[in-house]
Amino acid sequence: MCIIGKTPRWSVIILRDIFEMRAHLSLLTSRQCLFAVLFVVAAAIFAGCNAPNVITDNANVNDTTPADLPNTVDSVHLPYGNPSNAGANDKDNYLIVGEGSVISYNDGRGTANWIAWRTTRNDLGNSIPRPDFRHDPRLPAVFEPVEYYDYSGSDYDRGHLVPSADRFANKKLNRETFYLTNIMPQTPALNQKPWEKLESEIRSLVRARNGFDAYQIAGGYGSLPTKKGRLTAPTNCWKIVVLLPRGAKAAEINERTRIIAVDMPNIKGIEDRPWRSFSTTVRAIEEKTGYDLFSALPRELQDRLETRMEIKSP
Repeated sequence: MCIIGKTPRWSVIILRDIFEMRAHLSLLTSRQCLFAVLFVVAAAIFAGCNAPNVITDNANVNDTTPADLPNTVDSVHLPYGNPSNAGANDKDNYLIVGEGSVISYNDGRGTANWIAWRTTRNDLGNSIPRPDFRHDPRLPAVFEPVEYYDYSGSDYDRGHLVPSADRFANKKLNRETFYLTNIMPQTPALNQKPWEKLESEIRSLVRARNGFDAYQIAGGYGSLPTKKGRLTAPTNCWKIVVLLPRGAKAAEINERTRIIAVDMPNIKGIEDRPWRSFSTTVRAIEEKTGYDLFSALPRELQDRLETRMEIKSP
């Protein structure tokens, strides 16, 4: 099946010339004009069907999103590999390479599969006015949009993956954290307590005098029904944080690098549990999600980092 995207420019020019000749010079009979038009239309269809990477006009895919991406993505926010091999050809594993994060979006669930971002001290700042939640304009128009009201009465909070406070220093990037692609249904007990406590802990580590740059990736897995059929809530929310000394290159990760990995149940009644009680290994999260989270690293280093619980860098 082929889909016509944009009409070739040469066909528009030929059609214009045909009608100008017909109207002003009377050089073509009606039948000749009709056959000429049909020929041009047929040729345009053939050209459209054989053009590579043609996108429907109503798809409205952001021009900055590559059509096919390898397992690595050219973004400071995702230096350790594309864990689900997200790209532009799968609506349920759709890649958005943004200025403030990298997202694998799942249109069927109405939420991200995962989001990766880097937080540095320069990203932090004083609290700024809270923007409104809104639809992400970077999604193709053929996707079914999630709106603010889809969360209303669902019994779930609008839980941020990239925290708003991680982008207080830049109003534009802070607005992106209120795109609904960055929001996941979380119980109030999770969102407002252990999840938020971990977010605050990471910012404290980033802000400290001899602090860190934090390379983070978070997402959810499993399915819970919501009162709003458009949304699927996860049974669990997970996060992995790589902490490197401030200013260090991402490639300087090594077997002694501090890694935080948590897997938190999306349930009621966990308000009083410390976030550390949900600590796990990267490998355990990979087994639950099917992702290859450090795929860009050498296999030996992956095995060392992914199979141990959190340790602190010396």
